[in-house]
Amino acid sequence: MDTAGDDSDKPVNAPSRNYVRDAKAMAATPADVKEYPNSYVFIVDMPGLKSGDIKVQVEDENALLISGERKREEEKDGVKYIRMERRVGKFMRKFTLPENANTDAISAVCQDGVLTVTVEKLPPPEPKKPKTIEYTQPNKRDAKAMAATLADVKEYPNSYVFIVDMPGLKSGDIKVQVEDDVRISILLGKGL
Repeated sequence: MDTAGDDSDKPVNAPSRNYVRDAKAMAATPADVKEYPNSYVFIVDMPGLKSGDIKVQVEDENALLISGERKREEEKDGVKYIRMERRVGKFMRKFTLPENANTDAISAVCQDGVLTVTVEKLPPPEPKKPKTIEYTQPNKRDAKAMAATLADVKEYPNSYVFIVDMPGLKSGDIKVQVEDDVRISILLGKGL
């Protein structure tokens, strides 16, 4: 019985064949990474590969994956290898992209066996503008009235009661209004 494909004798915690293959492919694929003011550039040597043999992808919205496969040339009748040192098989590199990388603006060029992948940067966020809060200042008469008016506040389970002494004023001289659903104004004066 042929057991060449049988993995039953492997330890349970052993890495899978795919993992080992991918780890070797990543280790054997050197790359340079440059940062420019407006982009990131990834440079990978790919001698002897055609553009159809190379894949450039973005995974999980922030991982740049460069992969492909270099295949062994078919042997012709009467020709045999004496030495084979050039690497064949799968290759792969995976890079985590920075937060400011624009994954919608990626270009790749393979020329003379060198793959150059350019990832544009997102423009910096606009600085938050200071928020201007408008306010009104009471006139002098209203300010004096507010300063001279004392109030007691009683708190009840479901309400607050404001008690204000206003000697000499009639009900038509007092105006109570709620502003912005949180502030109560009490206006005092003749003929309100």
